[in-house]
Amino acid sequence: MKIRSIFLPLACAVALAAAGHARSGVAAPTPLDRLFEDADRGNLAPAQAALAGEQPPEVRALIRARLAAARLDPGAAEDPIVRRIAADAAADPAQRRAALAILTSAAFASGDYAEAAIAGAQLEQALADAGLNRRAEEANRTHSLARLLAGRPAQVVEGAVKPGTVPVHYDRVGLPRLEVKVNGQSQEAVFDTGANLTVLSRETAQRLGVEVIDSVARVGNGVEGSVPVRIGIVDKMDIAGTVMRNVAVLVIDDEQLTFPIPGGYDIRAIIGFPVLRALGRIRIENGGRFMVLPPRSGTEATAAPNLRASGNDLFVEAAVDGRPVPLHLDTGANLTSLSARFAAANPDVVARLETQELRTASAGGTRHAQAATWRQVPLALAGQSLRLPEVTVTLPEGATQPSNFGTLGSNVLRAFESYTIDFEAMRLDLGAPATVAAAAP
Repeated sequence: MKIRSIFLPLACAVALAAAGHARSGVAAPTPLDRLFEDADRGNLAPAQAALAGEQPPEVRALIRARLAAARLDPGAAEDPIVRRIAADAAADPAQRRAALAILTSAAFASGDYAEAAIAGAQLEQALADAGLNRRAEEANRTHSLARLLAGRPAQVVEGAVKPGTVPVHYDRVGLPRLEVKVNGQSQEAVFDTGANLTVLSRETAQRLGVEVIDSVARVGNGVEGSVPVRIGIVDKMDIAGTVMRNVAVLVIDDEQLTFPIPGGYDIRAIIGFPVLRALGRIRIENGGRFMVLPPRSGTEATAAPNLRASGNDLFVEAAVDGRPVPLHLDTGANLTSLSARFAAANPDVVARLETQELRTASAGGTRHAQAATWRQVPLALAGQSLRLPEVTVTLPEGATQPSNFGTLGSNVLRAFESYTIDFEAMRLDLGAPATVAAAAP
């Protein structure tokens, strides 16, 4: 059994819209579409290569903005050319979709929910005009959330980020949990880089005195469906001594966060990407500590970035059996896995593997799919290497493929004494290897 983290559509809607690959009856994707598709899956090499060559000014501006967004650069959408393209209904359609996707994502990340709602609605229409109906639906979910938050203040750190430490432990399915304070009350929460927003169950939100907006929206989950949610605003959240205000959260019915595994299992709170990003530099020590670290000093050496962002999704450079693969860095997934997209790109791998049915649980339901089991898989990342006893590879089903190639879950991260996520240097760093057993499913 594999329990995947909750999957929200903010990053997905933006990334897929920018990529815009075609369905039957619509135009084939343009070269710009393909560059953005690759970037949205964590592969920046095609965009970097294109930027090094001859490009029209508009295309150069869009590629620069997309690469800046991958670095979590807050000025990614400030290029006047990008804004001009987004505002011009007569602009090249692929360029305008890309520009609107960049603006929507950047506005939501900065807390300018009103702009995110406007740009997102325009993006939905542009996608619908191109016949990209599935992506238009995802854009609709994004700007619907932004519209509910319009007029609300952006999330901010009160004062400054403060170095601090709180205990962390892994629960019965292998997900990391720590204590946070919500409106002055202690609450255990899953630490989840794969959650596009922080999440509370309905009962938990009520108990913690969270303001809930009385309108219902829908968000995507990890099993290619959607669940109804409300938006809540946490007035004050304290993580290891750093205080944040105006934290937007998704409020989900308790039963949607109860998972069908033997003995029962539920989650009442999830700390998601926007909160973690605001902490800047964090470390999990598998001996039992979650640490907010001070920023690197100006003289401290740092290796080249190995992380890149797509909206609120985080990817890490990795090599699976020597094959370069960007993997979704998801501390809220208990197992590392490879997707149907990886299987389609590597048929020689799956052809020799045994298959079985896989059940994936997420908020709002489960999904059954055919999958293969790949045993003794070499994995390299962040200058370290290990061999995973087994990895599940989902097999292709029909024409729909997931947006990424696979997920790097907590079982790999637990194979090292610590791991550090630095959102400023865009680095994942690993401590010394721990035990081989930690990497087992």
